[in-house]
Amino acid sequence: MRAFGIIAVTIGALMLIGALVMDVSVPAGLGRVNNIGLMAERQNYTIIGGILLIVGILMARKSGSRPPAEADSDTRPCPACAELIKTAATKCRFCGEVVEAVPAPKLKQGWVASIPCRPDEDRSRSEQAVIALGLPVVPMEGFNIAAGPFSTKDEAKAAVKRLSSEHSIYATVDYRDTVSGKFPPLLD
Repeated sequence: MRAFGIIAVTIGALMLIGALVMDVSVPAGLGRVNNIGLMAERQNYTIIGGILLIVGILMARKSGSRPPAEADSDTRPCPACAELIKTAATKCRFCGEVVEAVPAPKLKQGWVASIPCRPDEDRSRSEQAVIALGLPVVPMEGFNIAAGPFSTKDEAKAAVKRLSSEHSIYATVDYRDTVSGKFPPLLD
């Protein structure tokens, strides 16, 4: 649909430009006079080009918007009535059916509490501290590890504070992504 909109915008713009540069006069005797037939043709090209341009813009914009609630990642269909409900819901608000809550998906990228480590017992001590706090351990560059990933920077800051206060481990807040190629991929 978006491609048809772009084609319609292009054709409409070309028709408008063509109508603006169209010569509607014809030679007559000592000069030139306007031809009513050519003026009507220019008017038709202008109207059709303008309509195509407007329709094309609307088609291109309409198809660029996201579809309704099915695209929301925090909703799912109710297994009983198929109405959309929140992922964390335990009861359908439409039919009243008790449904099983779906666990949140494991993050592949996000904010982490990054811990610089040496390859010896320093790494294992840091890893045990992260596990003791009940946080997931993720590999970082080299021998470094991290706690996370978290969806917000504040969650990572809280993990840094807990590592520092409860286990005397230095950590920094970093963003661990999946596209830079700097970090090893996380397995499910």
